[in-house]
Amino acid sequence: MRIAFITDIHIGAENEKPQGVDVRQNFLNALAFLTELKPNCLIIGGDFCSTGGDRAVYEWVKVQLDKLPLPYYIVSGNHDDSALIAEVFKLTHDLNQGELYYALPLEGRPVLFLDSAKGEFSDEQWTWFRDYMKALRDTNVLIVMHHPPIPADVAFMDSHYPFRQSDEFLELVEESTCHITVVCGHYHVEKVIQRSNLLVLVTPSTFYQMKQDTPEFTVDNHCVGIREINLTTHGTNSTVHYL
Repeated sequence: MRIAFITDIHIGAENEKPQGVDVRQNFLNALAFLTELKPNCLIIGGDFCSTGGDRAVYEWVKVQLDKLPLPYYIVSGNHDDSALIAEVFKLTHDLNQGELYYALPLEGRPVLFLDSAKGEFSDEQWTWFRDYMKALRDTNVLIVMHHPPIPADVAFMDSHYPFRQSDEFLELVEESTCHITVVCGHYHVEKVIQRSNLLVLVTPSTFYQMKQDTPEFTVDNHCVGIREINLTTHGTNSTVHYL
């Protein structure tokens, strides 16, 4: 199964170009690339909005996604409003006390879609997550969330906007006897992190990419990145494409 993963699109108001970047056109270009990639589905990894949750932005994005000839799935980012996303995308049945999280089998492979929009999970989401991981402990699992669940050696983001429950996440994952792959965004870089049985695929943005080794916020380039994930009988492989 081939999955396309697009994240951190940071759409602003109509005709707005955050930092001078035409983020709407970047997103449309990324969607157009799917005709070449030919994925089985698309996942949007959060940070739909430039600043805070905006109904008009979600509605515009939904119109574009509904034109696609393939299914798509979404998670929330720290610039999003999970309840508003659930309302616009008709996912309120998966909304739990303001958090949007759910599980789906993609061609028989279990996939957990988690909500890290607040930089951490609620107790309720942790309970749900633990229950699923316990049930799937003998099965390779794909997890989709906005934040990298563990530090990624991206100096500015690790110190300013990390996932705040990394130790708990790693402890839970290490209880599994199988491989856990997390696909995420948030850091605006391309990176692969391996810890124990955990593989983290940090995915670049369609807005801008950041320098990884500077303690201050620094833009590296404005390339548009899309991650391709292939789930095969031999395992998982992934490629990042830049437009």
